[in-house]
Amino acid sequence: MDILPDKKKFIRLAASSSRIPVLGEERIPDLDPFLLFQELYKNSDQFFLLESGKGPLETAQFSIFGDSHSRLLKVFGEKASLYENGNLKSELPEISQAFKMLNFEHSQMDYLPHFWGGWVGFVGYEAGALFENLPLSSCKNNPDISFMEVEGLFVYDHNNKKLKFILSGNQKTKESDYEDFVWEIKRVWKDVQRAIKKIRHGDPLTAERRKPFLPVPLEPIMQKEDYISKVNKAKEYISQGDIYQANLSQKFEATFNQDPFDLYQRLRKVNPSPFSGLLKFDDLTLVSSSPERLIKISGDKIESRPIAGTRPRSTNVEEDKALTAELLLNDKERAEHLMLVDLERNDLGRICKVGTVEVTDFMFLEKYSHVSHIVSNISGSLLPNREVFDILKAMFPGGTITGCPKIRCMEIIHELEPVERGPYSGSFGYIGYAPYLDLNIIIRSIVIHKGKASFHVGSGIVADSVPEKEYQETLDKAAAMVEALS
Repeated sequence: MDILPDKKKFIRLAASSSRIPVLGEERIPDLDPFLLFQELYKNSDQFFLLESGKGPLETAQFSIFGDSHSRLLKVFGEKASLYENGNLKSELPEISQAFKMLNFEHSQMDYLPHFWGGWVGFVGYEAGALFENLPLSSCKNNPDISFMEVEGLFVYDHNNKKLKFILSGNQKTKESDYEDFVWEIKRVWKDVQRAIKKIRHGDPLTAERRKPFLPVPLEPIMQKEDYISKVNKAKEYISQGDIYQANLSQKFEATFNQDPFDLYQRLRKVNPSPFSGLLKFDDLTLVSSSPERLIKISGDKIESRPIAGTRPRSTNVEEDKALTAELLLNDKERAEHLMLVDLERNDLGRICKVGTVEVTDFMFLEKYSHVSHIVSNISGSLLPNREVFDILKAMFPGGTITGCPKIRCMEIIHELEPVERGPYSGSFGYIGYAPYLDLNIIIRSIVIHKGKASFHVGSGIVADSVPEKEYQETLDKAAAMVEALS
């Protein structure tokens, strides 16, 4: 195992920074990060897995996982609370203080060109009211924002097959702190070696004791005729010139008292995706196979990756080819996608240097287990001194799951949808101590809370939408979650 940086470099870096990450790394081919994560953290109260299950190198290079024994930030409406070791430490008098805690405070390290510590969590859809004057109600059951502080984590690089364990601590910059980091890394690595041995040789006792996954009967919150009625109402708003497009969702839920690890493993097999993850905060768990990125930041580069345009997959090869070809050539789908690309370009333009925003990839096809999508990628150079609040205000929530124009669409969604969205169509991921950030859009995701499993699925409504087809699109998008739960 290699340790980076060496002691001499650590001491030199400590002269100008209050937080220096130290890592141990080793090449481990053919590692399934999920299985290692499950073995190490199956008994933790708070844990996270941000997994790249499918996609090109730029979206599927790293899987990141760990747990948290540090601070926890929760926001309900305009009330922010900070917890430490499971106990309430303070109520923050201003919501702005919560966002300032998430700001980038440290420089990039040449030996760690990616996320090495910071905050992992989610921003729920209703948190949009913190950034714009919107009539959104705080989610009754879950926090609008929840982030755990992470000072120790694993990163697996699917490109070079190296596993890293990284530690960092505030004000831990003395020579003795470096020795403590190295000792802890070596201790954890023994746990890793034992876990990998157990995984590779199998654990028959665990397999025998594992309960079978029981099918979960799902119930829609909205009936088909109700959804169709709301589609028609959205079309009225479009014909009146209020909006160009709106994304309307419906919710399914079921009683659920099974292992979220098993559910995630089923979902990742059914629908491997580049922005998947498993995130647990006490009694709230997010199980996600999201294909969509809201924003990624590395240094001063910022990217967004909108998805708009969907067709179901077919088990017949020729029929599947015909469906995807029709999707890429369909005037309605192309117009909708172009409109949302323009919306994301405009959002990025609010926080990027003039002239730097560009579409780097335009209208390419991505295939998943049950649907195909049209995808684009947009990038720009972030203006200096932008804070996390500024970035979220410009970009959150993603236009692909609200519509265009965004603010008016969110008002209409609030009017037409019968329940809060909660985490759905919000974002989860990481915000680094250094300028690294990656947040997905929470779609194709299941929320587990207080004995219930639920998910939302939506469809983009435009002027010539056929309500029955839009309803069917929501069912197509639900197929992976339904299969995982069945």
